[in-house]
Amino acid sequence: MASLSAREQAYQTIRSRIITMELKPGDELNDRELAQELGISRTPMREALIMLNIAHMVVIKPQSGTHVAPIDLKLMEMEQFARFTLEKEMLNRIRGTLTPEQEEAAAGYADNFGFAFQLRDDMLDVIGDEKTFGKPIGSDKEEGKITYVDVDGLEGCARAVEACTRKAKDAVAQWPDHDFLFALADQLVDRNK
Repeated sequence: MASLSAREQAYQTIRSRIITMELKPGDELNDRELAQELGISRTPMREALIMLNIAHMVVIKPQSGTHVAPIDLKLMEMEQFARFTLEKEMLNRIRGTLTPEQEEAAAGYADNFGFAFQLRDDMLDVIGDEKTFGKPIGSDKEEGKITYVDVDGLEGCARAVEACTRKAKDAVAQWPDHDFLFALADQLVDRNK
């Protein structure tokens, strides 16, 4: 497996610390100190913090600093439902005992699928149709949220959705009954709601 970039390493490290409550909601995050602690430059640390902001795990407020986000129970409930639905379908498809390699493949599929879903959601907040999308277009910008579109642009996000879709499919390509999972991943590229 390829080694992680400095940005990915920082993202994974800070994300893990938030999930395990080593960093608690409201804790201040100093990019200079975190970068020094991880032995990386500030640029990949800032990029990692932007990614965590997009994932609703940190809040970046200009002039006020960056802090661990408060726990959003509504968002957590929606994410748990989405993950539960996906995992349930995956388990129904692969009944039986999973090898560690199969568990890793399932996790790889779920992670890439979830990331592609979030990327497409950010894109739709810019280019979507409000009636079809089901929420006001531009609401992320209006709420001051930094999204992947802000970081990579629409074309960059489209490429990332395609890359995540490919990675999700690659993760389960060796499974004999992968057609449903392939179709589910493929629908993200053109999702409009």
